[in-house]
Amino acid sequence: MSASSGRLGSVTTRTERRGKVLLYYPHHVPPEFQNSVALAVPPLPFLALGGPLRQAGYDVRIIDAKWEPDRRTEIMDGIGDAVCLGISALTGNAIADGLEMAGLAKQLRPELPVIWGGWHPSFAARQAASDPRVDVVVRGHGERTIVDLLDALQTGRSLAGVLGVTYRDGSTVMETPERPAEDLNAYPPPAYDLIDARRYIQPWPDGSRHAATIFSRGCPYQCDFCLDSRQLWRGLSMDRMREDLEFWVMRNGVDHFRLYDGNFFLGRQRLMEFSRMILDSDLAGRFGWTATGVGNRLIRLDSDVLTLLRRAGCQRVAIGAESGSDDLLQQITNKTTVEHTTEAVRLLTRHGINQYLFFMVGFPEEPADAMEETLHLIHRLTQINPDLEIQMNFFVPLPGSEMFRIAVARGLFQEPQRFEDWAQFEYLRPSLPHISREYTERVERFMSCMTLRQPARSLMMASVLRKAS
Repeated sequence: MSASSGRLGSVTTRTERRGKVLLYYPHHVPPEFQNSVALAVPPLPFLALGGPLRQAGYDVRIIDAKWEPDRRTEIMDGIGDAVCLGISALTGNAIADGLEMAGLAKQLRPELPVIWGGWHPSFAARQAASDPRVDVVVRGHGERTIVDLLDALQTGRSLAGVLGVTYRDGSTVMETPERPAEDLNAYPPPAYDLIDARRYIQPWPDGSRHAATIFSRGCPYQCDFCLDSRQLWRGLSMDRMREDLEFWVMRNGVDHFRLYDGNFFLGRQRLMEFSRMILDSDLAGRFGWTATGVGNRLIRLDSDVLTLLRRAGCQRVAIGAESGSDDLLQQITNKTTVEHTTEAVRLLTRHGINQYLFFMVGFPEEPADAMEETLHLIHRLTQINPDLEIQMNFFVPLPGSEMFRIAVARGLFQEPQRFEDWAQFEYLRPSLPHISREYTERVERFMSCMTLRQPARSLMMASVLRKAS
């Protein structure tokens, strides 16, 4: 059996051992905001890196901060014989947590390479590489890059020949060309044996056992507020998806999944094959699942596809409705309209598939009536589907998105000048100056009424409202 065709979570490696790679997954939100949804998400970036690293002869250890009560001790215990420390980070709290652990590693072993990756370091790569606690940034997907980079570091080869990295050469920050995208199936499967999978299976009040996974990357739509937009879509094969599902369902008793694909419902034929793959296997009837879709794609699905999806366990579709204002939607996205969202709710409801809709309010220079139109749309949609689930968030300009650049250009947000300053970036409250107290209270009152009507169905981040008030 070749190294790339090993069983899920068990990857054949070279006989030559090349040292230990220590991977640290920081707290993306402060620990007090952890919930069952966050706890159910495994360190997916590092599970993806684990297979290629072990194929290349490295031992790999993952430290997931949300499951380690004493992460400093874990770093101190693991750093002594490591060939590098890897850190993956989103904007915000993960920057502070990651820099703290990187600083600790540098105190213990100043010569140890500290390699950063993930959404935020990829966006702010030059800024990150200017921090003494960051030696190299791996930009974008790192399965190939990390192996090539470590080979260069261990053999003394120049990093100038490693695609997709940003690094310091003396006092100068250097960048190499982007690494071309590859077929996801060319990579080994997730290295699940590097984690305790039981930690990521979260019980829900209805008694189900939830887990999270991902089967594709990228999204072809152009949303100014999103980091996944305008990215080449790449998906796993049916065999690879079946192996992943079997790991969680057959070996670990999971009976509901949240699929974190940016846009799962792309391609009628692929959806039919996915459904039949489940129905024609021992997986049939053993689990349900929720995945993300786009309204204008969902309304193109015919009855045969939707019926098959429901039989294969599709219980809920998460839809980025974003706004009830078509004027605002035309400004921020090419993926949907109010009519698309409305028709998608009607169609899915008729086929017994529930919906979980995401809305945002407080966009820069949104039309004056945009928020009211959003609230009216939510009310209309609940008349179509009383079981509709809603999440409404205040707009946050995610670094790397087009809307972030717009917010900076319009003076609504001052971009941090140092990598460490991104730790103060707020996800959990409306922090842009144009979002007034009156605006916030109007949204809060509406969502409070929705919660009274449907206490288990209507969601608003309570912490957002508590901090805002």
